[in-house]
Order: sequence, then C-alpha cells, then structure tokens
Amino acid sequence: MTYAASLRRSTGPVPRTCWLAIAVGAAVLFSAACSAPGDPAPSAEVPSAGASEQQPTAAASAGAAASSLAASPAGVPTAQTAVKKLIEGFPTVAVPLMGKAQTQVSSIERAGPVSNAAVTATTAAGSAEVLGYYSKVFTDQGFAAQPGELVDGLPLKTFVRSGGQELATVSVIEDAGTSTFTVGVTLLRASFK
Repeated sequence: MTYAASLRRSTGPVPRTCWLAIAVGAAVLFSAACSAPGDPAPSAEVPSAGASEQQPTAAASAGAAASSLAASPAGVPTAQTAVKKLIEGFPTVAVPLMGKAQTQVSSIERAGPVSNAAVTATTAAGSAEVLGYYSKVFTDQGFAAQPGELVDGLPLKTFVRSGGQELATVSVIEDAGTSTFTVGVTLLRASFK
C-alpha cells in the first residue's frame, strides 16, 4: 500500500494543501538527490505549511517574490522557489508547461556543472495525457525513456540523456478530476534554458 493510500485510509480524504506540501517536499528532495557528490546540501526558501494556513496571501506573496538569481561563490548551490508561478530563470524551453496547467510551485537550483529545476502544477487532463505530453517533450529533445510507468502504483516516467548526466522525471497524482503533476529535471548548464 502506498503512503498516500495509507494516509487516506487512516485519516480520510487528503486535503489539497497536504498534496501541495507533499509535492513541494518531493521537489526539494529531488533537488537534493540530484546534487553532485560532495556538493553542499541545497537550500530553498519555502513558506511552511503552518504559515500558509495562517496567512495565505502573505505566504503566496513571499513565495512569488522569491529572490532573483544572484551570483554565488563557485560550487555553492543557489536555490529559489516561487508559489503559483514559474520562478524567474526556469528552463521553459527544456520543460514547457503543459497547456491549461496551473503552476502550484516551481524551483531551480544552480550548482556546479548541472542545475536542477522542478515544477508542480495541476490540470484537468488525466495522468496518461500528462505522461504522453511530457514523453513527447523529452524524447523530442533526445532523452531516452526508461522502462516502467508506475512506482508504488503512481504514474511516473523517467528519461535520461548525455550518458546519464541529464535526467527528467514526471509523476502524476489524480484526485477528483484533477491531476497534480511534478516534473523535475537535472540538466547540464548548456541545456538549462
């Protein structure tokens, strides 16, 4: 049984804010997991779930006004996150947002020879349509699809290129006619556009 299924069973339906928190956590974990060995741990400015419940407009404004990309000392990761919009500098050429999808959170991290980006969005499209759209996007860019389309019963697809140096992952959760999907990428600097 998946964690989400066990959570639903023990507590009833999972609130949408909980899914958003899970997606943000997944994006941050993806970013941390994709850092090059020996890199310092990444950091992100993400409002806490409690803060967003207490002051939703302040939290959204704080996330949406995430700092612009600043120069950092060589090798030190810089991470920024935005709520309800794509963060400035997001690689929209490599990761175009699916039509009619609404951004929930986005993040980027630049460090060393690779950079990471992730976006969580919602759409009325089903999981097969989301995976089909991003499968075409990434294979058209020279990524090779890896075997498998499910992880713990949830739709997920992984793509690699550049000898495994570049990675793209798409996961989808459907609930009440809405699909929440996260696309995460690790790209070489030349591809981060």
